Amino acid sequence: MENDLINKVRQANDIVEVITSYMPLEKKGKNYFGICPFHDDTNPSMSVSKEKQIYKCFSCGASGNVFNFVMDYEKVDFRQALEILAKKSGIAINNIKVKNNNKYEKYYEMYEIALKLYQNNLNSTYAKEAKEYLEKRKINEELIKTFKIGLALKDKEYLTKILLQKGYTLKEMEQYGLGNGTTDIFMDRIMFPLFDITGKVVGFSGRIYRAKSDSKYINTKETPIFTKGNLLFHYYESKEYVRDKKYVIIVEGFMDVIRLASIGIYNTVALMGTSLTKEHITLLKRLSNNIYLCLDSDNAGRHGMFTVGKKLEEENFKVSVVLLKEDLDPDEYIIKYGKDDYLSLLQYPIDFSDYKLSYLKDGKTLTSIDEQTAYLNEAIKEVSNEQDVIKQQLLLQKLSFEFKIDIEILKNKLQNNEKYSKINSIKTPKSEIKTINKYQKATEVILNAMLNSKKISKIYEKNLNYLPSSIARYLANEIIHYYHLHDTLSLADFFTSLNDKKELEEYLKSIINSDFDYNIDETTILDYIAVIKGYENKERITRLKEKMSNEQDPIKKAMISEEIRKCKIGVE
Repeated sequence: MENDLINKVRQANDIVEVITSYMPLEKKGKNYFGICPFHDDTNPSMSVSKEKQIYKCFSCGASGNVFNFVMDYEKVDFRQALEILAKKSGIAINNIKVKNNNKYEKYYEMYEIALKLYQNNLNSTYAKEAKEYLEKRKINEELIKTFKIGLALKDKEYLTKILLQKGYTLKEMEQYGLGNGTTDIFMDRIMFPLFDITGKVVGFSGRIYRAKSDSKYINTKETPIFTKGNLLFHYYESKEYVRDKKYVIIVEGFMDVIRLASIGIYNTVALMGTSLTKEHITLLKRLSNNIYLCLDSDNAGRHGMFTVGKKLEEENFKVSVVLLKEDLDPDEYIIKYGKDDYLSLLQYPIDFSDYKLSYLKDGKTLTSIDEQTAYLNEAIKEVSNEQDVIKQQLLLQKLSFEFKIDIEILKNKLQNNEKYSKINSIKTPKSEIKTINKYQKATEVILNAMLNSKKISKIYEKNLNYLPSSIARYLANEIIHYYHLHDTLSLADFFTSLNDKKELEEYLKSIINSDFDYNIDETTILDYIAVIKGYENKERITRLKEKMSNEQDPIKKAMISEEIRKCKIGVE
């Protein structure tokens, strides 16, 4: 009954629809392809089969059914993935106990308690000044509720006492960034919660609102559940809005995200004062390939857009820039100029290629030949990084017109830059060729053929029923058992049947990622079975030779020798 319900949940969640809810996919032929979220991928290497209801990455080998994807993406166990997918499809799983095997679960619970307390505080009589401050910042009740904003009270032991009553220790509070000895970390501050990619609160940013302090903001320290470089503010909440709009806006701080939400823009994430990391790039690839940069418009912000944009460009993102005036950030700009003005900027963003050329002029008068030459050399270097030759041509034409210089001279300079770039980008590839002997190949072919055909499974069971490695034999037995229960093998449901056999599940992934053609007939499979029988024979000869070397009796030695002879000529 439990397996029936699990399969019902799987069948109710089309893998293409589920994965598309996390990241963009593009249909090519009968399959869908996307940037693999499980390794540092630059070209779409993950294939999703609607027909088989499985996914696999041709680069890193990640594969499985919809449960595997949710487990790996959300970093949850099978039971939690089941709960997520059951909720998506509206299926009640009350009769299946969902266990939380996450070792950090108690700490997530600790932060959830803190979040609720801070939210309650902002609705108490102690929150009058904090509410007035938020109103002054034009943060209304709807925004407070949407972003779960709260308040840490003046009492320096307020949260600590409550967590102690609930069984948490002072050591745990200190380790996870909520306490320092018997004192709360956050006191008399407006609290902005920080959520991870699964929607769990993992940290806070606390802002002063009345007392003067050198620290306008205090942020949660890095803990086992919170690393600033791995997190983008508003990432979890923005996913469905990004899918609708087809692009994501990157801003600097969470106040910018909140202000954009106040005018109905939710497809946003914030860097929160950190530089763009590899982990951020991986998260962004899961959202969209289309990025709008809208950092502060002061010198630091413009430089940030240049450096962040170049990193994104190197990762094959399509980058545009929303450039604000008067050195304002999005929060300040929208308050000063209003919704319509900002939306007009958003409607016509600047292509990042144009922005780069503009940024390179900053601080230069370009009145002398030397300055013009330096600028053109920098500009051509950036043009050489463009992948699109048409865009390269248009940019060269723009430079040629602006500086009244022959475009052929610029083209020659560009070609020299590209040659130099290609020479310096050549790397000696490391050998990653998988070595596989004929017995391993035969094993993989037989197992794949069994997965695709009940008839082949019966041929294996009747003619061989043996494979060289124990894990391969184990998988073959599971396939046979599955066919005893079902007329056909659904690979997606077969994955589910192995959810409590992790070693076997990983071996299955390696088998379906092998590079062989498995649509083979009965005659061909018998050839591969013969190869495995040859392995059995070879192993038997090895054992007999070892036995003969340890045997002292000449008659017994002669008998063993005869057995070896028969093995060699294939006589039983």
